[in-house]
Amino acid sequence: MFLFGGNTRSNNSVGCLIMGVVVVVLGFFLLRGLYTILMWVAPVLLVLALVIRWQVFPATFRNWLKTMKTNPLSGIIQVAFAVLAFPLFALYMFLLAAGGRKMEQLQDQFRTRNTAAPEEEFADFEEIESRPKRILRTEEPLEPPVILREEPKPPRPNEEKKLDNPYDQLFK
Repeated sequence: MFLFGGNTRSNNSVGCLIMGVVVVVLGFFLLRGLYTILMWVAPVLLVLALVIRWQVFPATFRNWLKTMKTNPLSGIIQVAFAVLAFPLFALYMFLLAAGGRKMEQLQDQFRTRNTAAPEEEFADFEEIESRPKRILRTEEPLEPPVILREEPKPPRPNEEKKLDNPYDQLFK
């Protein structure tokens, strides 16, 4: 029997196990390579984040201080992650600065478009004459309409009383 051939379950499960291990190993090496590249690029990313939008750094430190006051364990974990996974932290700060800058540009563009002199546009419509159905005279007193309510009929003596819920019969 071959490793990937045959119709037995044991051969198929061994093949799937080997393929799963190969995918995990390839993923590990791919992520390790990306982390190594980020390690070399991290200082450049931090400098670019400072140039693009320097306000991200004080905001991040303020958030860390707030977290330290409210939940010290979470704050310590965040700071430890930033130190131990420095390349990922640098990428995070760069993306935060670039995204914040793009949001500022979009907000400025939206403000300038809304503050520009609006063009006078009018909708086309037809004027329709309307007359009230009944002309009310001020001397006629208005009376509220009379609402007649139907009283419930008493049950007949030889008629069974209907149950509110038909499923109640199941529990009797």
